[in-house]
Amino acid sequence: MIGMSVLHLIVLGMDAIALLPAWLSGQLWTLEHWQPVATQSPDMAANGAVFHATLGSFALPMLVFGALVLWMDRRGLVPPAFVGWGIGAWALLAGLVMEPSGYPLGLIPAVLLVLAARSGVSSSASRRRVL
Repeated sequence: MIGMSVLHLIVLGMDAIALLPAWLSGQLWTLEHWQPVATQSPDMAANGAVFHATLGSFALPMLVFGALVLWMDRRGLVPPAFVGWGIGAWALLAGLVMEPSGYPLGLIPAVLLVLAARSGVSSSASRRRVL
């Protein structure tokens, strides 16, 4: 999850570099982005799309969540299965709506989280048991 989040921010962040000066000057501090996209100016629609693909995307919370799962694993804690099911449902639905995309990659951590919850053992605990 951490790797996918960082990759998402780097790849899609390339578009954001050119728009950063406008963002820092407050261009997004307007109610225009609450209007339907079809009625927004092309500049506002582009800024909104790039913002929601980078800073406003789910990549940053997913990065924090991935760090939390890693932290839990290092302490022998296992996230509940609903976490994996939720991420899996989101990845599957988003992948069905938009392909090609990276959404199907979200199924990998989702399956691993569900399997870990079913076994009730974190990966670090299972490594300790093997050693």
